[in-house]
Amino acid sequence: MLTIVPGPGVAAAIRRRDEITALLRDALVLLENDSTAASACLQRAADLLRDRAAEAPPVTGGLAPWQVRRVQGHIRMHLAEAIRIRDVAGLARLSTSYFSRAFRITFGMPFTQYVIHQRMERARHLMATTDDPLSHIALTCGLADQAHLTRLFRQTMGVTPAAWRRSAQDRPDGTGELEMGVETTAPRAA
Repeated sequence: MLTIVPGPGVAAAIRRRDEITALLRDALVLLENDSTAASACLQRAADLLRDRAAEAPPVTGGLAPWQVRRVQGHIRMHLAEAIRIRDVAGLARLSTSYFSRAFRITFGMPFTQYVIHQRMERARHLMATTDDPLSHIALTCGLADQAHLTRLFRQTMGVTPAAWRRSAQDRPDGTGELEMGVETTAPRAA
């Protein structure tokens, strides 16, 4: 039988994670009765996280800032159209395979997933700010039809576009934010 023993770096990371978890749990318990002690727990957890961030190696192999701006701008401007990775790679002056790898490092997700995420964000915005039919919103976001919008929206948001739109109309701020909302992903520092 083979037993795998974690190396010293892995064991230290596990101990640090457990310590941060315990500090945050303690802070939650202390928050109502002793705000000073809760603050001390939170400060210690923040210090541990900051120390870990300083130890992390810098992200390498990603896109340069000018490439990030060019790629994001192109995607934003062409959401209603087919967006091909080879065309965007050309804008960044990279081969398709190198661009795919660099894109994933920079944005933390594959190119196609990022484009879908941007299309869903645009759909959310249009549903919250216009009365356009969902079929028109689907076409505006570069999707084939309303069924395509519904399928992708349900996969990414956990709810149908119609249900999301109803909740957006019910909220006074018009955001329609539900528990299963998708976070906006910002590129990592290069």
